[in-house]
Amino acid sequence: MKTAVLILPGVLDISLGITLDVMNTANRLCLQAERPPLFEVTLAGTGRRRERSGSGLEVGPLARMVDLPAPDLVLLPGANRADREALEEWLATREVVKATERVGGWLEGGAEVAASCVSTFALAQAGLLDRRVATTSWWLAPLFRERFPQVDLDMTRMVVSDGPMSTAGAALAQADLMLALVARHGSDELARSCARFLMLDHRVSQSQYAIASHLARQTPTLQRADRWLQTRLREPVTLAMLADALHMTPRTLSRHFASAVGMSPIQYVQKLRVERATQLLETGHASLESVAAQVGYADPSMLRKLLRRERGVTARSVRSRSRAAGSEDERPQNPG
Repeated sequence: MKTAVLILPGVLDISLGITLDVMNTANRLCLQAERPPLFEVTLAGTGRRRERSGSGLEVGPLARMVDLPAPDLVLLPGANRADREALEEWLATREVVKATERVGGWLEGGAEVAASCVSTFALAQAGLLDRRVATTSWWLAPLFRERFPQVDLDMTRMVVSDGPMSTAGAALAQADLMLALVARHGSDELARSCARFLMLDHRVSQSQYAIASHLARQTPTLQRADRWLQTRLREPVTLAMLADALHMTPRTLSRHFASAVGMSPIQYVQKLRVERATQLLETGHASLESVAAQVGYADPSMLRKLLRRERGVTARSVRSRSRAAGSEDERPQNPG
């Protein structure tokens, strides 16, 4: 399939590298099985022969988008723009605007489009995700909801597909996106083989990576809520108590949480408690019952349930992983 990889200013090096590595691996495996390559890849830009990556490397040579025959698949790797100001400046550049206009034309002609990280903002800005389900980098979700309320943002999944559009989370989520595309256009077995050769894990959710307090920095109200909650994780907390502390009605507070971070206040409390419990399990030797009590749960079974739901892990697996990492750190290094 004809595949155009769009190289926009500040393209994220790791996102681009993963994109090309997965496609090259899939093509190599196809050839070994005496089948034609799955991807016919062209690196394209809006006019420059070469483009600077996020780390300053030159990427090219690039074909001009206007000269390309209509591709079957268009890929937009992420870009190195991590904060609101840098992202908004990037979205306003001539290159991003021109690229998404061209992508819109290809989409109308039947092309499939896939993007990750902040490139999902470029698609949304062009209206290409309107009335569709999409995802983006977890820490940018509040800004995405603010700018694009017409997009149904799903932050529970690593990769979201809606018709011809596929979106994924941050940087390394590009690997999950590419494996999903290999499975869709090649086969599940080909995707599994690519994952094994590149040592990529199968991940379906962003939930385990999201840091609740980082999300809380998006608005002053959430910052105040976070500060109040952080000192009371051992205590029973209700929506009414939190609303009273912030001098708001429970309904207003719930609406604020939903619009800013896409969850209820109680879900936010649970996320904070799971984060604290995970830290305690990773760094200490207290029993699960003791850890549960330190984060406000008299019954450890509730903590077990939340660890599975929020992180996809068990208390034992958290401890095992932490000990394994510690063993690696303590292993003697070879001299020289």
